[in-house]
Amino acid sequence: MIEKTTLEVIIAGRHYPLKIQKKDEEMVLRIVKNINMKLEQLRQAYDAKDNQDYLAMCLLQLTAQQVSQSDSSSFDFEPQIKEIEAILADI
Repeated sequence: MIEKTTLEVIIAGRHYPLKIQKKDEEMVLRIVKNINMKLEQLRQAYDAKDNQDYLAMCLLQLTAQQVSQSDSSSFDFEPQIKEIEAILADI
């Protein structure tokens, strides 16, 4: 049986309750910390109107980094989308 845990994270000042596998807790917390650090860097560098603008820029930066680190020129989002859908389905 897969051990699940409930975790509440804060991204851009909003609370998100998540049900995740216990083994993924540390990874999720690192990801949230990385996102919030990127958001703060963007806030200091740009004068955007709201958090959605910063979140979009953050998503673009993180995806660009992942694509540049990838061996192929095209990036397949399908595995990440399925993982996110599975997490959201457990909420």
